[in-house]
Amino acid sequence: MDEKGALTEAVYYILLALISPLHGYGIMQRVKAMSHGRVILGAGTLYGAINSLLAKGLIDPFPSDDARRKEYALTPLGLAALKGEV
Repeated sequence: MDEKGALTEAVYYILLALISPLHGYGIMQRVKAMSHGRVILGAGTLYGAINSLLAKGLIDPFPSDDARRKEYALTPLGLAALKGEV
């Protein structure tokens, strides 16, 4: 989110992708599919945004059976931010 509370396009798509829990690569693929290839997230952009979203309490780590892949899920605050943008 910027200082006014509006979501950037990348953050909006990341939150939208996390309607159901996903790992980083899954988020990248879902964002690409949802935007019909218009938004393609690089790893640096994605993981920078994930760190920011974690710090702001918009997403949380999600328990996963696969220790190699960290999954993330929306928090109630993240869902509210997404709904506010829609």
